[in-house]
Amino acid sequence: MEEARLMSKPAVLTKMCELHVIDMPQDEKLAERFQTSFPTAGYDESAGQWRMVWKKGTYAESNARLEAFFAENGVAVTHIDKC
Repeated sequence: MEEARLMSKPAVLTKMCELHVIDMPQDEKLAERFQTSFPTAGYDESAGQWRMVWKKGTYAESNARLEAFFAENGVAVTHIDKC
């Protein structure tokens, strides 16, 4: 399997101000890399989503880090802004 094809669908990043929700299956190999790269992220079993809290003033930086991570792993990102 190619590195660029780790996920069959794009990751969905939902920005809700301080909370970022990432819709990405927990059992994917990519999830292991994600958790290593973002150790403060937690998987919400009931919602089936990853969640991360970032402080006000760091939204641009956090978005850039997420974008870079997914780009490096060959995964497209869909954005939803609810902030």
